[in-house]
Amino acid sequence: MTSIPRAERSGWYYGWNIVAVCVLSQIAVIAVPLSALSLFLQPWSAELHVPISKILLIGLGGFGLGYALLSPFIGILSDKYPARLLFSMGLAGIALFSIAMSFVNAAWQILALYAIALPVFISLSAAVTANAVVARWFVRRRGLALGVTAFGRSMGGVVIPPIVAALAPEFGWRAIWRLSGIIIAIVIAPLVIWVLRDRPTAHDGYHYVSETPSTTPHHAVGGASDVDWRAVFSRRNFWILLITYLPMHALHEVGNHTLAPIAASHGLGQQAAGNLIAVFNLSYLSTTLVAGLLSDRFGNRLPLAALAVTTAMGGVVLALGQTAAAVVLGIVLIGTSGGLWPLLAAAAAAEFGANGVGRAFGLLSLFLPVGIFAPSAVSKIQELTSSYAPGLIGLAAISIVGGTVCLFMREKMSSSAGETFAPREETFVPRKDALSNAR
Repeated sequence: MTSIPRAERSGWYYGWNIVAVCVLSQIAVIAVPLSALSLFLQPWSAELHVPISKILLIGLGGFGLGYALLSPFIGILSDKYPARLLFSMGLAGIALFSIAMSFVNAAWQILALYAIALPVFISLSAAVTANAVVARWFVRRRGLALGVTAFGRSMGGVVIPPIVAALAPEFGWRAIWRLSGIIIAIVIAPLVIWVLRDRPTAHDGYHYVSETPSTTPHHAVGGASDVDWRAVFSRRNFWILLITYLPMHALHEVGNHTLAPIAASHGLGQQAAGNLIAVFNLSYLSTTLVAGLLSDRFGNRLPLAALAVTTAMGGVVLALGQTAAAVVLGIVLIGTSGGLWPLLAAAAAAEFGANGVGRAFGLLSLFLPVGIFAPSAVSKIQELTSSYAPGLIGLAAISIVGGTVCLFMREKMSSSAGETFAPREETFVPRKDALSNAR
């Protein structure tokens, strides 16, 4: 009697293990450096004698610029080289970065670490590489898988900021950075590296890459991509996605990285700011899953347009609201921008195929500085006008324009539960090292 592979007998698809460690990796590399950044701004400004707007402009802005410039190249690497190699380098680098942050004693050191070191390590172990490897493991339920993967961008933001806000007065911000680096080095990195594999094999079963799992050939779920940069830039949908997501991303960055100063402008303390960051990321987190389900059911165009309008409403409420309840509502609405990332990755997979996701998502990320410089710009406007309202309302207006443009995106719906596909979805060329990288 022919034996049934263990994955087939248990009914568990190994692709969900890949999703889990991608979530874990993104939590590790994003939670303290980015999700909790707002809580470090005032201590750094006071201790190192540097304005908050300068930290955001040079530090966060430098990170965004470096990440954007690296993303297209990381996209190529993520389509070409083993995910285990890329993630291991990224996580090891983040551990060293965190330890280094605990020893800084001048503003230029923080700015240099954020602008030079952090972009390299996050780009190797977060969204671009995670979306690329997950897209190779899923066709069916791809939107859901990418939605769960995007949890990593916000899961740490739900848990870590309140912890940082509670521990920093007692132990200091330096101890928090050291502890983060140690945990990444001895717990998270080994686990992620152990679990990661590039693509499914017949042993795993092709539960989520084909309607007929037992007959799906290996090259249908992995291999070299014929999508180059020129092909990406020539697609109309690429530019529509870009116009749609940048204003939402800008509002997200403002809500995420200037939330503590905004809370202070409403008379709220540091602990309240930590709780607001958790609320923001909880909204962000829940929306990623909902957006993934909507992508599988309705495609990506309408959910993206709806998110743009919702995010814009959050910016207006946060700008004009005078009460703590209005601040919470505005933050919750802006937090729904979390649904952007699984929808963006799913749209890239539908347009360019599973093996072109890395390149396409990397090129979309090339324009991230437009959004990442938004917190510094809004902070500068506040320093000049004593109000965050003009900057927030301006971004909200642009976000509505982006949502309107999104309605012109073309989608081809397949017959399987509304999943979107491009004509070249299954035109893959098998690679010689495909089997060796699969294990």
